[in-house]
Amino acid sequence: MTTFVCVCIPEFLSLYETERLVQELTKFEIDTHNIIINQVLFDDEDVESKLLQARMKMQQKYIDQFYMLYDDFHITKLPLLPKEVTGVEALKAFSRHFMSPYQPLCSRDQVERLENRISALKHQLKEAEEELDRVKEV
Repeated sequence: MTTFVCVCIPEFLSLYETERLVQELTKFEIDTHNIIINQVLFDDEDVESKLLQARMKMQQKYIDQFYMLYDDFHITKLPLLPKEVTGVEALKAFSRHFMSPYQPLCSRDQVERLENRISALKHQLKEAEEELDRVKEV
């Protein structure tokens, strides 16, 4: 059996065209049970831009519709990237998203918590080194 992987973006026209494509390919007994939704803005990322927030909300509406229409399909969401994926190394790095779901970057809160933890650990290390120096002197 032939399999076709549909690649789309989370927008109305793409959802509409994907549905048309799935229906047409099904007529020819071509499997289409894999869909890749590309250029997704993930809401776990800290976004201050009102435009990007609105875009994420709009995208989520269509992502939800993809999941409703294709509940028995395998759907993979891929992130919107700051640049094109070109070249062998970039393709290899990007391809890992096909095997395991994309994980958004840490939020600012997570970064701040980690920075505070590192600072505290550095302070503890300094105190331990000073204590070690005092013990060695005795």
